[in-house]
Amino acid sequence: MTAQFSPERYARLNDTSKPMNREALRMTTFRKPSSECRQMLDIGCGTGEFTRNVLLPWSKPCRKMVAVDALPGMIEYAKANYPHPDISYAVLDAASRDISNFLKKHGKFDRVYCFYCLHWIKDQEVALANVGKLLKDDGECLFLFVSQFVFYDLWQEMASMERWRDIIGDPLEIFPKSWNRELRPSLKDVETSVKEMVADAGMDTISCTVYPTSPCVFNNEQGVLDLLLPSVTTKDTASEEEKQNMLKEMSTRLINACTKTPDSCFFPIDIFILHAHNKTKV
Repeated sequence: MTAQFSPERYARLNDTSKPMNREALRMTTFRKPSSECRQMLDIGCGTGEFTRNVLLPWSKPCRKMVAVDALPGMIEYAKANYPHPDISYAVLDAASRDISNFLKKHGKFDRVYCFYCLHWIKDQEVALANVGKLLKDDGECLFLFVSQFVFYDLWQEMASMERWRDIIGDPLEIFPKSWNRELRPSLKDVETSVKEMVADAGMDTISCTVYPTSPCVFNNEQGVLDLLLPSVTTKDTASEEEKQNMLKEMSTRLINACTKTPDSCFFPIDIFILHAHNKTKV
């Protein structure tokens, strides 16, 4: 199952991720300069705004950018609002068990970007293995993702409550399987786990930088709810009234978990920026 986001709502919140995305680009020295790259891939492009306005100019003079998202609605929105002759938008689930048709159409890539997407993918091992397949032998990838955070914790807590057990869905339908632990993994454990998945995908980690307890900032409380609530799944047997009551409590818990200032609302997240490259196949 893929986390659901409204393109229109997401577009209003897109600024929250830009500073760290830019920081990831600034701090990364790619072994192969953009001038030697034929095409690049942006996984989890969302609305396409960052892809067109930041990532494409940053990656010049690379001649082509393919931008993909698992949600058809996002790709439709990106095509309509952020078209560019050097960007090809396409629907692709990064954790698909079969990417042969996509590879046949687009070929392999010199560089793969993936910002704020990996933590919304249940089968991270499959997604990383696919990145290894999508990269050329000397290709590189740059990931920005977060570890287990307050939304997952609250969802897991509510799913274990008797009054919501038959109404709210399992958060592990959306979030990585590796998050299903009795004790929250340390940041070092998360780093080790991701590096192992990278190695299993036939890639080598060049660097992995951690930004602990970084604020995920929104303009207001509604921004938090607009981003996260649409992802909450419910059981088929739940009535509409039960669903709305559950979402009301989830909303209250989310807002209570945030820190408020006069002009913002935020909760802490642990951010990982990982740079890896594909091993040359013999």
